[in-house]
Amino acid sequence: MRVGDAPCQHGRHGWLAQAFGLESPPVAALEQLAEGGGREGTWLRADPVHLRVEGDALRLYDASSLGLTAGEAANLAASLQQHFAGDGMVFSTPAPDRWYVKLGSGDAPRTTSLEDAVGRNVFGLLPGDKTWRNALTEAQMILSGHDVNARREAGGKPAVNSVWFWGGGRLPAAHARPYAAIYASDAFTRGLAAWSGAAVSPLPRGLDEVDLHGSDDAILVELPARATAIEERWFAALGHAVERFDRVRLILPTAEATVVASLTGAARWRWFRASKPLSAYA
Repeated sequence: MRVGDAPCQHGRHGWLAQAFGLESPPVAALEQLAEGGGREGTWLRADPVHLRVEGDALRLYDASSLGLTAGEAANLAASLQQHFAGDGMVFSTPAPDRWYVKLGSGDAPRTTSLEDAVGRNVFGLLPGDKTWRNALTEAQMILSGHDVNARREAGGKPAVNSVWFWGGGRLPAAHARPYAAIYASDAFTRGLAAWSGAAVSPLPRGLDEVDLHGSDDAILVELPARATAIEERWFAALGHAVERFDRVRLILPTAEATVVASLTGAARWRWFRASKPLSAYA
């Protein structure tokens, strides 16, 4: 086993982008491609969020705390679409927690990722361009008086009182296909597969169902988020996987760093050591 094979960009998006030769990945453009969108245009994520005044701070809470339905998302986005249509902006909501906007013209603004903004005071994290700060204010005004939010607040639910613009850019020309096949459920990873021309498949139930696709090329499998599922369905089968594939790389990204471990037959003896289950570290 070798740990830290190479220095990697921070976080899951950073490591994957580096693997595909992208220094600054256009997250929104890649993800909407996976959601069935096109390859043209400049895109931004425009995710539904709740901004709450806490002392002298205005903190951001993402869609995981909102319980937003598909109907509510479509209704709110339709009002944003009506307001911003004159600017050539096109909103879409393929999932209640993932909203996109295609820009009519111009470049995407400098933004802060949603992951970096969650739970933080948003002052100082707003788009660097004044035009987009104004657009954010307009969006907040539209959402604050919306019937959907009136019903949510009456039911004791937090209002969707803002969107968060981030992940902007255009798709560059694809020039790297580091993986012949990709198994993933995440929109970003599936977008990279579609952009690079790799075969993309839903995440299987375990390593035994990973198909070589008749090729010796590398395969990327993005594991599920729950630690118990990873241990029971994936890590328990690593010995068999090394026998099948000869070499298996594990990439474990966090917000601070990414650990890369390469497993070969010579490392199998390490797995018989007594250890805590993976879920103990969650």
